[in-house]
Amino acid sequence: METSWDLTPIYAGSDAVLLNDILSYERLIAKLNNWADNNFLRQADIKTTLEKYITLKNELHYYDKIEMYLNLALSVDTSNGELMKLLGKVEEIKCDEAYHETKFMIYLKTVDDIDHYISQSELLSEHRLFIKESMERAKHILSPDVEDSLARMKVNGSKLWEKQWEEIVSNLVCEIDGEKLPLASVRALAYSNDEKKRKLAYETELKAYKNVEIPISYCLNAIKGEVATVSKMRGYSSVLEQTLFESRLEERSLEAMLSAIKDNVPKLSVYFNKKAKLLGKGDKLAFYDLFAPVTKHFKNYTVEEAKNIVLESFGGFSQKLADFAKNAFENRWIDLLPKEGKSGGGFCEDIVAIKQSRILVNFEGSLNDVLTIAHELGHAYHSSLVMDKGAINSFYPMPIAETASNFCETIVLNHLLKNSNEEERLEIIENDLQNATQCILDIYSRFLFEDAVIKQRENGPLSCEEICSLMSEAQKKAYSGGLDEEYLHKYMWVCKPHYYDADFNYYNFPYAFGLIFARSLYARYEKEGKAFTLLYDKLLESTGTHTLAEVANIAGFNIELRAFWEKGIEGIIKEIGQYA
Repeated sequence: METSWDLTPIYAGSDAVLLNDILSYERLIAKLNNWADNNFLRQADIKTTLEKYITLKNELHYYDKIEMYLNLALSVDTSNGELMKLLGKVEEIKCDEAYHETKFMIYLKTVDDIDHYISQSELLSEHRLFIKESMERAKHILSPDVEDSLARMKVNGSKLWEKQWEEIVSNLVCEIDGEKLPLASVRALAYSNDEKKRKLAYETELKAYKNVEIPISYCLNAIKGEVATVSKMRGYSSVLEQTLFESRLEERSLEAMLSAIKDNVPKLSVYFNKKAKLLGKGDKLAFYDLFAPVTKHFKNYTVEEAKNIVLESFGGFSQKLADFAKNAFENRWIDLLPKEGKSGGGFCEDIVAIKQSRILVNFEGSLNDVLTIAHELGHAYHSSLVMDKGAINSFYPMPIAETASNFCETIVLNHLLKNSNEEERLEIIENDLQNATQCILDIYSRFLFEDAVIKQRENGPLSCEEICSLMSEAQKKAYSGGLDEEYLHKYMWVCKPHYYDADFNYYNFPYAFGLIFARSLYARYEKEGKAFTLLYDKLLESTGTHTLAEVANIAGFNIELRAFWEKGIEGIIKEIGQYA
């Protein structure tokens, strides 16, 4: 089976097609900017003007594939200087989009009774949420010149800092027992059944991060400093307020979830105490044992076995989902294996222009790696259900994005549980609790850490020691005595990409949201059976045009109530009670 992805459906053959598209993209932006100057006037036909802008904007999104292609190519070849220069050029061109976007939002400020015009047009009705969000965003918009300057500063500021972080981390090579390994392979040793190897990998990883902590700390300080400054310029009370708006999530919903998590930290941490005893480590777990197998003969999967498990599991839930995943494997949408110069972790990139996705994972053979494939395919399936609604309506926010991915993981886990012996069952439950506690407790630590960094960054740049201290304190709070404080991971801020994208701040709580929401959906599926699959697709299809509260309501959930989140967490606590 081919393990590298195929990017030729995006751009194939000669670079001339790509370069020509870059020129076309630049011309279309100029055309749209000129159109905005001539048409965003109060006396214009409002309905026609809005319809034309949305049509042109959807056409412009076709060229998003250029930046996506370059980012995908760079993610498996991070040191490619030519691609980097080309991406820099495209990002500079993209800055010009800020002009017409600003003009559009300023124009919306002059429109009275927007609902009247929306009700008169099918196109505007389909884009109601986009228009309403744009009107809200207009309250925080700056002048066209300032917006243009901010866009260009980002390209030459946070975007470059992000690239520096990625290049440094993705090209880290560590030496273990005389063998040189890429960082992704060293991190994968956390799943080894050899305790000495796990501990050595942990120590080697920390040492590698120590060697690059200074340049990475500059990346973090620069990005968070820029984000906080721009957020304040726009009149937001905090970066979190801006993030919640962009997530289509009310603050009371986030507070309900975080409150439920905080109060259940001690109960969830019991899992770590139990695992420590299983491993013969007393009642506290070292960070390097977080992912240690608890069975002597844990299974190592081949790529082909992983593929078959995913397809069989998905087929048990929905043939539509299974066929989608089969197509992704057969048409090489997935880059599977780790290699030097390849980004760590995993992600899914959706290319609306060709109605396809591309998935990056670093498969080493663990059960967790199998679940990562399912996770990323969940993202891709979700996107496939919204792509027909147009480019603008294909966007959905991060919290709900993490729902389909977690749901697909749950499908695979339950399929494996039904076909397992006693020892395999313990391994599967262990993996499930690993994932659940990572998505709730470790994510909680990341939220506490990032919140503290953003707030303290306002007083000036943070030193490496200060950043490490904030990470350690966050882990102590989130793991509540479950971890041995002598063996925490104070450099977790170095390896996680979520801190280094200025466009997505607080990219942590969406994982907790997604997991708990997905568990609630799966519980409903267990009650309703196959009939649920239609509701599931309907829910995912709605995510580009509805708020999260509205999406949840389709499933009969009220995410503003703490009781909803408590109930989702209760199932995990019950599983911990039955563990080992």
